[in-house]
Amino acid sequence: MRCVWAAVAAVFCLVAVALPVSAQTSPGPAATTAAAAPEVPVLDRLKKAAATWEPTLNDVDKRLNRPLSGRDAETLDALASRLRAVRDEAVLFRQAATDRLAETEKLIEALGPPPKDGEGEEAKDMKARRQSYTDLLGTWKSRQADIEVSAARAETLLNRISEIRRRTLVTSLFDPTPLPWMPDVLAQGGPELIDGLVAIAASPVNWYQSGDEADRRKAAFNAIGVWIILAGGTGWVVRWWVQRRFGRRPDIENPPYGRRLIAALAEATAEGIIPALVLGGMIAWITKTWTDDQGLFTRVMLGGLFNVLLVLITRAVTRAALSPGLPSWRLTDHGDQQASKLAHIVVVLAMVVAVDRFMTGLAGDMPPSDASTWIVSALFKLFEGLILIRLSNADLWARPKPEDGAEDGAPKVQPLATPSQEDDEAKAGEGAFRLLLLLVRLAVMLVTVVGMMAGLVGYGRLGIFLIDGLLATCAILGAALVLRGLLHELIGVAVTWSWLRDRAGYEGPSLNKMKFWLQALFDPLLIVGVVMVASPSWGVPWRDVLDGTVTLLTGVTIGSVRISIVDIAVGILVFLVAMAITRVAQGTLQRKVLSQTGMDAGVRHSLTAVLGYIGLVAAAALAVGTMGIDLTNIALIAGALSVGIGFGLQNIVNNFVSGLIILVERPVKVGDWVIIGSHEGLVKRISFRATELETFTQASVVIPNAEILSSPFTNLTLRNRLGRIDVSVLVIMNSDTRKVRDLLLEIARAHPQVLTLPAPWVVLKAFADTGLEFEVRSYTSNVMNRGTIASDMRLEIDRRFREEGVIMPAPLRPIITPGTGSVEQTAADHDLPAGARPVEEKPVAESKPVEVKKPAAGGRPATTGDSR
Repeated sequence: MRCVWAAVAAVFCLVAVALPVSAQTSPGPAATTAAAAPEVPVLDRLKKAAATWEPTLNDVDKRLNRPLSGRDAETLDALASRLRAVRDEAVLFRQAATDRLAETEKLIEALGPPPKDGEGEEAKDMKARRQSYTDLLGTWKSRQADIEVSAARAETLLNRISEIRRRTLVTSLFDPTPLPWMPDVLAQGGPELIDGLVAIAASPVNWYQSGDEADRRKAAFNAIGVWIILAGGTGWVVRWWVQRRFGRRPDIENPPYGRRLIAALAEATAEGIIPALVLGGMIAWITKTWTDDQGLFTRVMLGGLFNVLLVLITRAVTRAALSPGLPSWRLTDHGDQQASKLAHIVVVLAMVVAVDRFMTGLAGDMPPSDASTWIVSALFKLFEGLILIRLSNADLWARPKPEDGAEDGAPKVQPLATPSQEDDEAKAGEGAFRLLLLLVRLAVMLVTVVGMMAGLVGYGRLGIFLIDGLLATCAILGAALVLRGLLHELIGVAVTWSWLRDRAGYEGPSLNKMKFWLQALFDPLLIVGVVMVASPSWGVPWRDVLDGTVTLLTGVTIGSVRISIVDIAVGILVFLVAMAITRVAQGTLQRKVLSQTGMDAGVRHSLTAVLGYIGLVAAAALAVGTMGIDLTNIALIAGALSVGIGFGLQNIVNNFVSGLIILVERPVKVGDWVIIGSHEGLVKRISFRATELETFTQASVVIPNAEILSSPFTNLTLRNRLGRIDVSVLVIMNSDTRKVRDLLLEIARAHPQVLTLPAPWVVLKAFADTGLEFEVRSYTSNVMNRGTIASDMRLEIDRRFREEGVIMPAPLRPIITPGTGSVEQTAADHDLPAGARPVEEKPVAESKPVEVKKPAAGGRPATTGDSR
């Protein structure tokens, strides 16, 4: 089922790639006759669009040449939107013009060259058609040039807008502000700040007691009180249900990452749902009821409620992720003390930021002097910077020691960014992760210090820009990490869904691979989204980030070479799909076709390997064509590098060619029993570079193909599986040789797997030092069973020799006589049967070495033969 799904998907992909190619290369008669007819509407639309491009580009160019006073952010955004519309429309017409231009050139080429002088005149209708196509070709070339000029001009103006934004931002950031610690600034701004705070504190009383609308305001307060009661009660019920249904359970000791993530989201929702309902309802009521009352108290109420809600939600999310007191439910790799400190610091930072935002929102109600504004800004940025530096300290981010990580029964949990890492992968990437964390901490500390100092030395806008941008980026990154974990968990749930698994036919390792690639696909999209969301905090519009990403994906021109990530990705996808089709075809050919022909296994393997080579070449050609790579350039580069490739890759090429020779000449086939050098085993696979042997101990040996052809080797099953079995046996000197021969022949002939033709025979191989060495030789039709047959014959020889009284000599042991230095050898077995005599050796001189030949342990000499 899995192969069917892969084949169907691959066919659809290849058809989608091949259709445009076939449409361009095979226009056919109908396309030839109707080629000129559809051109008029396209040209009309192009002329109409081009008529609007020029005035738009001229107007934008004129506005950009005005003084800086007319270049505010809103005006620049509007001008950039108009330029993007022109550019996108020009890109669409560029593709249409390129297609029409190619079609027209093919039509002119189909007509052939005009007749030369002396070859006669061309027919009038052919001449008219040639002129029509030539005029049409010139028109499309002119329109294509107009499109290119308009698109290039729009892109140039967009770059000018981006440059204006950067210069304006830099000018604004480095515009000097009052020094907050100067005596004159403190003398002017201090009383103003106190007066502003007094006005804010007195605004509720003044609002409540002022005007003729006191009754309406009293009713509003009553309504808000009722809403607080209702929303609080409803929120408490919902909070209780969410925590009971999805929250943490202390009785579960080691919950999986997915369960911890769901519990953290549930806890964050439960802890923030009551404040969200109460404060959100109050904000909505004030916004709807007091729209005509824009006094100080209204702004105080809205700002205060918004920022209190911000603090409460931050606290809920932080405590849900860090889980102080319940380390087994923690999402991050922090110790319990680290998590508690980090949660408290983040909440304090949220409170300081909330007060900062509250005061900034009421800056318009302060006295008109800038002194108080920059005093408040410098003070809060100093506090926020100090907290950020504390957050960057190593003690909050260092990996806890095993004894610390296991305190209070806490199991070792994985970090949020890698919830499913294996131990070996975690060890391999731990050094890189620590280095990255160190660089991030240093960057945060550096930016924070610069932001703190900027406000104190008279560059308050730069300090606000750096600190606020850093805070926004940290918040976005934290949310992105939680979102990444949630997406990975959803992907894991979807992949392991039984309905999808049963219908797709995937299981085991295939599911893990699918999960990995889906997660790898979502991570780049999440990174682009994070950059787009965080870029406005650093003065870069998100549309500029999107345009840069699209440009990077669709193509970047370097010199005369255009590199497109999308084309490369599509080419890789086409290559993988083509290779998948090749593998499916190989499997089908091997299992469904060749298995029914009765061919040898080696022949079947060679045919499927050749099909694999053809599929590889076809897949590479399709991928290169899809990527738009010019094969002429590749040929030039290959020619220039041929010498270097010849020297550097000669071993690889040698092995590749040797593999082809092996597949064609077939001195080695899949399934053969071979002995190559010191390696003996069965041939399991013949690939491009090497041949794989499986030894009789189930180990795999990979031998380069060139080594096989360059040195002698033994193939026991090259022509057939007929093989000889030699079993040697040693008997004592006074044995009856004819009786021994007859017994060995009888044993060999009696074995069911020994052939009668050629018939087995026995030879007296040698007169050994300890006896007579016989060897029985026989043939079998399947040499793969040689080891089993030899073992059966040895067992039968041992049984029959015992029954018939034929003695096999015992091993000899050297005995050294103390004091004399003489050496003699005696039989190890003193209980010899009747008729057996031990072999005696004369003593030898002490100065002459004695070489003693010892038979194998066990009391009987080891017989030679295959050990398989």
